[in-house]
Amino acid sequence: MASKLKQCEICGCITSSSLRDGVCSECIEKDDELYTQAKNCMKFGEKMLPEELSHKTGIDTKHILRWVKHGRFGN
Repeated sequence: MASKLKQCEICGCITSSSLRDGVCSECIEKDDELYTQAKNCMKFGEKMLPEELSHKTGIDTKHILRWVKHGRFGN
C-alpha cells in the first residue's frame, strides 16, 4: 500500500513521512522555537488576538493561526 503524500504547512515540501501539526521534520525545530517565543510572550492566562501576538513577537500571523488550528494554545 502506497503512503499518502502530505505537504508541510511552512515550507510547502511534499513528504510521505508523518507531519507534526502540519510541519515536516526539517521545519520542526524552528517552529518549536517560534512557538516557545510566542508562549513566553504571553502572561499566564492572558488572551490576545493572533494579530496582537504577531505584533508583539514579530512572528508571522500564519504560524500563530496554524498553532491555534492544531490546538497548541489550548482553550
